[in-house]
Amino acid sequence: MVSVANTYESQSPQKQFLFAGLIEVFRDSDTGRVAMIPFSDLRTLFPLKTGAKSTIEFVELSPGKQPKSTKTLTLDVKGKETFSLGDCKYNVLAVKETFKNGAGETIDAFTALYAPDLQAALARRYDEGTSAQAVNGYETIKPLAE
Repeated sequence: MVSVANTYESQSPQKQFLFAGLIEVFRDSDTGRVAMIPFSDLRTLFPLKTGAKSTIEFVELSPGKQPKSTKTLTLDVKGKETFSLGDCKYNVLAVKETFKNGAGETIDAFTALYAPDLQAALARRYDEGTSAQAVNGYETIKPLAE
């Protein structure tokens, strides 16, 4: 598990817990808590390899809210890249993450730049291939004690 602290200009800080540093399983912030409970064993997805594609069905749970339906996350490992974070360069896998609701509509999509050696996503690339493309890198990534 990897804990990631995010701070956004317009929102309260949030903390995410990512399985293998890639798949969000819990999020906590001043605006609420959300747990993503997968219906399959996430350990079987790793180690990731270029060309691998997996779909995970999960339910999203929040205090006081009844889940409406299951959701899906598709992971598509597009290829290898080099990513710079500060003065360091890392070999990463570009992993397209697509979230869909129970009706099959895409609710979120981005490319995670995942460093297998660190077992952590170092950044997310949004609006890939468009003029609005943006890369958001993490500043603080801390592995949890085992």
